[in-house]
Amino acid sequence: MASFPKSLALAAFAAVMLTACATFDDRPAGAASTRAAANIVWAPNTAWDRLGDLPWPQGGQFKYQSYDEARRIFWKKLYPNGGTELYCGIAFDGARNDSVNQALSVEHAYPADSIAETEPGCTNRSCSVPRVARAMADLQNLWPAFQRVNSSRSKLRFGEIPGEASRRFTEFCPDFERPTGAKAVVEPRDDVKGDLARTIVYMHFVYGLPLENAVSDKNLLLTWMQADPPDAEEMRRNALIDQLQGTPNPLLLDAFMGM
Repeated sequence: MASFPKSLALAAFAAVMLTACATFDDRPAGAASTRAAANIVWAPNTAWDRLGDLPWPQGGQFKYQSYDEARRIFWKKLYPNGGTELYCGIAFDGARNDSVNQALSVEHAYPADSIAETEPGCTNRSCSVPRVARAMADLQNLWPAFQRVNSSRSKLRFGEIPGEASRRFTEFCPDFERPTGAKAVVEPRDDVKGDLARTIVYMHFVYGLPLENAVSDKNLLLTWMQADPPDAEEMRRNALIDQLQGTPNPLLLDAFMGM
C-alpha cells in the first residue's frame, strides 16, 4: 500500500501544530512547527487526541507478510553498514561484529507475542492471521538487540524503575534494568526511550494495539518522546523504512518533529 502523500501529511501536521500552539503555548502560531515542538507541555488527554489526528499509514504495511520475511531483509537493507544495539548502545559493523562479542537478534519493541494475543485464538508469535503477521513484520517495530538482553526482556512491558539495583548484564550493558517478579518491567537506556515510545505509539495507532500491553503507563510514552527527541539515526532509519515498506512514522516527519 502506498504511504500517505507527504505533501498532504505536512499540511495536516501544520494544522495540528497550529491548534496545539494556540491551546498550550503563548508563542506565535507556527513557532512550534519545528523541533521546538518538543518544548510544548501537553495535557495528556489532549496530547493523545492530537496524536490520533495524525495521518497514520492506514492498514499498516503490506510489503512483508511474515516476520521471517522481514527478518531476511532486516540486516541487509536496514543495517547494511552496521549500527548501534538497542539496549546497550554498543556499535556493530556490517558483518554484525561488536566489541563485546555478543550475538545479535531482532527485537520487537511492541512484543510479538503481545501482538498475537490481540487476535482471538492466538497466543504467541506463531499466529498466522494476516493482520497479526503483518504487524509482527513491520520494520518500524524491529530493532537490533543482543540475544541475551532480548531474551531477558521477553514480552515484559517498558516502564520506570526506581533505584539502580535492577541492572543486568553490567559487564557489557551498563544501563539495562529489569527486576524479577510477575509484574516486572524493563527500563531501557535514556538515549532510546523516545525511539521506543514513538515506535509503540506508531504500532498503537496503525494496528490498533493496546498500549497497556507494551508499557506500564501510556503517559510515560509522552514523557519519553519529549525527553528524547529524534536524532539523525532515527531519522535515517525512518526514511529507509519508508522506502522499503511505504509506511513512515508521522512522528518523524518535519512538521511534527519532537512530539
